Amino acid sequence: MQGYSSSFLIFFHQVALGGLFALAATPFHELERAFYKSTGGVLFAIAVVGLWGKSPLYWQSVIHDLNWIIAAEIFFHVLFAISFGAYLISLWGERQTFRARSFATCVLAGLAGLALSAHSFYRAPVFSVETFIYPASFLLSSLLLGSVTVGMLIGHWYLIDTGQTLDPFVRIYKFFVIALIVQTLFFLLTPFLLYFRGSSSSVTNMQRLWLNHSTLLATRSLIGHFAPLILSWMIWRSLLIPHTMAATGLFYIAMLGVFVGEILGRQILALTSLPF
Repeated sequence: MQGYSSSFLIFFHQVALGGLFALAATPFHELERAFYKSTGGVLFAIAVVGLWGKSPLYWQSVIHDLNWIIAAEIFFHVLFAISFGAYLISLWGERQTFRARSFATCVLAGLAGLALSAHSFYRAPVFSVETFIYPASFLLSSLLLGSVTVGMLIGHWYLIDTGQTLDPFVRIYKFFVIALIVQTLFFLLTPFLLYFRGSSSSVTNMQRLWLNHSTLLATRSLIGHFAPLILSWMIWRSLLIPHTMAATGLFYIAMLGVFVGEILGRQILALTSLPF
């Protein structure tokens, strides 16, 4: 079982990686380059903080129990940070090929690193339900965290550029809502898959979760899923007016709910090794 430090530090990587997917959903030529520079800078800083936080854990693994999976995880997390930095630098120039390649490398390295991080939280055969559920859960959390973060940041950009068309804001909003709905459905389905189709260790962990941490699970669901779903409807009503300032404020509250919910999910991950 991984410790709370390992469980929590994945949060930073997920925000940064999901933020890149959210940026890819925006129309690049309809927004000022400065938006991508500032938002990319925030996401890059989050990625670096996450890598810096995990560096002592990686160092301990190198000294005591290095294997090819841990070595690959370290490699892809470092490559993610380096290629993210390269993408950020490319925003100050006009080398579009370099920008596209650095962005693609960053996304692929981030996905590989996230999948390898997920692998360290379960012990099951390669052809098992855990092999699908854990990476999928980590990825859906990443998309939700990234979309709500970029949604809040793009809302602040509309406070600067008041004449901007609403299309980029609406596209990020839709990305956020889809990620939220898909993750909520997956969250509801996962317990049944793990309990009825999972390994014996997953069944034991599920029993421990129900008996000892059911309140934590319910709180995580209310704060991280159902409250943001209500707020997403309120954001949409604000965009219909349109009132971007109100939508931005609601996005900020939704971001707090998603962040708290995901942090509670990392607590569940640390206590039970279950991807909630």
